[in-house]
Amino acid sequence: MRITRISLTNFRSFKDTQSIDVAPVTLLFGPNSVGKSSVLMALAYVQQILKKGHCDPQKLDALGAKSVGGFRSLVNAQDLKKIIRIRLDYSSGKTPFVHYGMNVEEIARHIQNVNYVLMKDFGGSLETGAVEFEIAWSERFKRAYVKDYRVWVNGIYVGCVHSSEDMKNTLVQELNTLHPLLVPCNNEDWLDSQYGEADEREPLEAGEYHTEFEQVLNQLNPNPPSTAAVSDKEASGEDFVNRIAPIALVCRSGAVPLLGIPVRTNLVGQDFDELDEHFNFLVAQEVLSQAFVLPLDKLLEYLNKSIQIGPLRVVPDDGYIPNPHPEQKDWVDGSAGWDLLYKDPRADESTKKLIKNTSDWFASTDKLDAGYEIINQSIAEMLNADNFEESTGLFNKRHVFFRELRSNITLSANQLGTGISQVLPILAAANYDELTFISIEQPELHIHPRFQVELADLFLQSKQKHSFLIETHSEHIILRLLKRIRQTTDRELPQNYPPIQEEDVSIVYLEPGENGVVTKRIRVDEDGEFIDRWPQGFFVERREELL
Repeated sequence: MRITRISLTNFRSFKDTQSIDVAPVTLLFGPNSVGKSSVLMALAYVQQILKKGHCDPQKLDALGAKSVGGFRSLVNAQDLKKIIRIRLDYSSGKTPFVHYGMNVEEIARHIQNVNYVLMKDFGGSLETGAVEFEIAWSERFKRAYVKDYRVWVNGIYVGCVHSSEDMKNTLVQELNTLHPLLVPCNNEDWLDSQYGEADEREPLEAGEYHTEFEQVLNQLNPNPPSTAAVSDKEASGEDFVNRIAPIALVCRSGAVPLLGIPVRTNLVGQDFDELDEHFNFLVAQEVLSQAFVLPLDKLLEYLNKSIQIGPLRVVPDDGYIPNPHPEQKDWVDGSAGWDLLYKDPRADESTKKLIKNTSDWFASTDKLDAGYEIINQSIAEMLNADNFEESTGLFNKRHVFFRELRSNITLSANQLGTGISQVLPILAAANYDELTFISIEQPELHIHPRFQVELADLFLQSKQKHSFLIETHSEHIILRLLKRIRQTTDRELPQNYPPIQEEDVSIVYLEPGENGVVTKRIRVDEDGEFIDRWPQGFFVERREELL
């Protein structure tokens, strides 16, 4: 799974809806305090809602318990009458979006004479999707809640879960039953049996079902079809007719279904009194679970493996005590990168690989070429003690050192320039296979321009494993990205370097506007040239200083 677009409305400095296209490597440029960090914060906010149900958080766990001041500080202009809207588009990639809940077909093979609606493999057919949350403030109950949660699959609207202000009435309010994945496998045969052959069939009238699934849902639903809500075509962005009566749904935080389990609804058929009815209930439960729960389960799994590295990163001293189990929040100051490198490489093959690859980026002449390699040793190993494997206590405590390649001198992190310690967490994150989405604020701080251009290569060479969202002011990073695109087109890439296409890079400029932040993607062609003009020019300050 990869997030491919982030759209924000009424979130912090974002007022009118603005979208950021997310590529494997995405750069956010713009003046200070324009709202670049708000993009990163929006993802942490969604994670907090899905994981803990916090719509009014004082702190965001993923950002190192960073204080955000609750919903009032997150909503644009601190106007509690406004509704925050966050939409995340994604591609499923290699993520298995498979059956959710009971496999009805497998059960039916062991039972004779059972009839139920045959549906397509919704989860297995999901290629792209989007979820959108509308978070509102209840003045009556003095709390924030998810008012609406909408889903799109393969570019087509699926439906909406709605919550009342008191959060006691949560329901599937809209369902686009003509979505290709919600139309039963044999629906044409069913239509023929109900209304005659297609070439002789009269146009369906109000109250007549377009699919067997529509009929099944309304038969199982204690709410009459006449209570179906009028389609909100503006919010969905599509012209569709909602023919399904509201289906009560157990949720939390408002309109967010319970995650990790099949949906819990008020549909009848949960008992075995009528076998056909029960199997239709199981089908409806599975389809609704795949439509509304599965995308959130996968999104939360993705966000739990995402990290944000802040602009100010820790420099370990000689008494640094690593966390043996670094958490997501420990990446904000970079300490998680050090914690992983402090682990014993003899006990964990993945740690050994991480240390080797991170060290290689420091030492190799075709990478940072910093003149150092990373050494993970215990004091006993450093002293060449004969029995170091049996040593205990301080002698067995592991340390991360840097060996200078020219002099063979071993130094600790606080004996080196700040740039080395600032770049290390970025290198460790890029080489850590457990991560999915890596956001970095100002990776160029305290780093020499030569390191900055090599960081661009780090991002590009790691794009198969991770997505990178980089908030930066670095001209050097962007110039290296453009160079690699041009070299790919001209077939002049360095040996064993992966080809880079223009779609692998998204460059987004943010600037203040009358109605909040305005985003503009600066497109790049296959020759590594900008197609679009930069607002106010490209790093115009440099040109002005040279004149």
